[in-house]
Amino acid sequence: MTTKISILFFLALLLYGLQGYASADQQEQDPAATSYETEFRGDIDSRMRQILNQVSDTVALKERPLVSVSQLKRRVRDDIPEFVGALRSFGYYAPDITYTIHEDETPVRVVFEVNQGPEFLIEDVEIIPKDSDWEGEVPDPEVLGLYKGERIRSSTVKESTRKLDSYLKARGHPFPRTRVQEVVIDHADNSAIVYLAFDPGPRAGFGDMEIVGLERVQEEVVLERVPWETGDEFRAPQMEGLRRDLMATGLFSVVEVNHGYELDEEDLLPMQVRVRERSPRTFRAGIGYQSDIGPELRLGWVHRNLRGKGETLEADLQLSDVERFLGGSYTIPSFMRPDQRLILKSGYREEYQDAYDATSISATGTVDRDLTRELSVGAGAGYRLAQVEQMGEKTDLGLLFFPGNLLYDARDNELDPSQGLRFNLRLTPFLDTMDLETRFLKTYASLSNYLELWPQRIVLANRVAYGAIGAEDKRKVPPDERFYAGGGGSIRGYAYQKVGPMEDGDPIGGLALAEVNTELRFKLSRNSGLVMFLDGGQAYEDSYPDFSENLRWGTGIGYRYYTDFGPLRADIAFPLNRRSKDSAYQLYLSIGQAF
Repeated sequence: MTTKISILFFLALLLYGLQGYASADQQEQDPAATSYETEFRGDIDSRMRQILNQVSDTVALKERPLVSVSQLKRRVRDDIPEFVGALRSFGYYAPDITYTIHEDETPVRVVFEVNQGPEFLIEDVEIIPKDSDWEGEVPDPEVLGLYKGERIRSSTVKESTRKLDSYLKARGHPFPRTRVQEVVIDHADNSAIVYLAFDPGPRAGFGDMEIVGLERVQEEVVLERVPWETGDEFRAPQMEGLRRDLMATGLFSVVEVNHGYELDEEDLLPMQVRVRERSPRTFRAGIGYQSDIGPELRLGWVHRNLRGKGETLEADLQLSDVERFLGGSYTIPSFMRPDQRLILKSGYREEYQDAYDATSISATGTVDRDLTRELSVGAGAGYRLAQVEQMGEKTDLGLLFFPGNLLYDARDNELDPSQGLRFNLRLTPFLDTMDLETRFLKTYASLSNYLELWPQRIVLANRVAYGAIGAEDKRKVPPDERFYAGGGGSIRGYAYQKVGPMEDGDPIGGLALAEVNTELRFKLSRNSGLVMFLDGGQAYEDSYPDFSENLRWGTGIGYRYYTDFGPLRADIAFPLNRRSKDSAYQLYLSIGQAF
């Protein structure tokens, strides 16, 4: 009984004390302090101003109610060390920061006066091995991203240890340990000396290879792409190179290249490749629409591992009001050497264009070789039987041709690139076996580049193309091999093939072509975006473009819906040099970016 009375008495005293504390605090409360504004002033650049806003509790907690001005002061004072730390991380080690709280204003105004002070520059970088007798190479500081005379940044110093790790792993040391030993700041001359320490660990070689996850793909497909031999000195970048090469085959959905954590008796490191195979067969379908052509349907089927070594068999069907195509291809990878492939193609095509009508059957064989990861070359031979009719005149053709190709492709994504460059050059000599006087050389080159103006938001895409046919006379060049301009893949806003030489209102094609395209692509959200574009170009009568002849220009806007397999495209374009027979606009629907 006595214990219960004591507990009740204690609780009563506690409630009375809390009530008194709340009353005292309410007396101190300033209603104006419940809301405030924050302002940064002083010698501070826009980038640092943004960072200070991000680390400030005064800014972040603005919407939380305050009880008193004293609570606001505590919040403001707590920000000062955060500001100092942020400025130091960007190389400002002598900042001057004060604050003023204008309590007489409504809302209360908090003003931070920030002088970021002088930049502290890297005077020297010392890279120190654990073993003083170590005879290996020490990288230059610039290799690690540390440049003498530049402002010191904590992120750069931290990143330098990762780069030093990578440097050592690329030179035979799979287990290095690196750290920032010390950073000495000298306030007398606003300088910094960075000391990096490292333990390279043991030197190793590549050991035996284990391959895990193969089902239908033969082991040879992996082994022939391994860029090292057992016993070669360990080089970590070669592991990533192997992973990329295996992914590029299209046979695998997952590729991991790993190594063990213990060396064997010969100081060799066991290696492992773990893969997950893709389904070997794929069916694809696509639809499109152009107001000058009408609807288009595309169907395709792929078997990417026909005989277990990555052989690819493809079949394609394209249907529209102006063109019908049925074709197939067979690709043999590692043809005579690992970096080479043989590509065999054949197809049947019917075309019903304003420029000409044509029916043809063709077969080609080419050998492509990868010179580098981005650069490849190819050459081959082909034959095409065709009947072409233009302006009421029919011509039978038996064209023997020898295609040559050079491709440099450093884009980050094929269907929706945001960075990189693509250059393509094609040279193809033709000889008509039914009329040996018909011979010509067709040249075409295109260059596309992509610049990310705002990461993952705004991309500037540009493309230029040039073509020329070397021939004695345009009449010696079949109408379906001449150059035409206009349409969704050329100059949007003009009808398909309707820019260039004309006769009786119909296009007849030219011996030269010039095109230029530019797009500003805005990513609005994960799945949607807008595009503004300007296209220009012309097809010319002669092999050498007459640039005194004005280009035809078209402009417009487009919408993109982004999917996992690429963007869906909808463009509306308007001709800027509209002629009497040109439509006021053209509409284009398809899959993938315009270029």
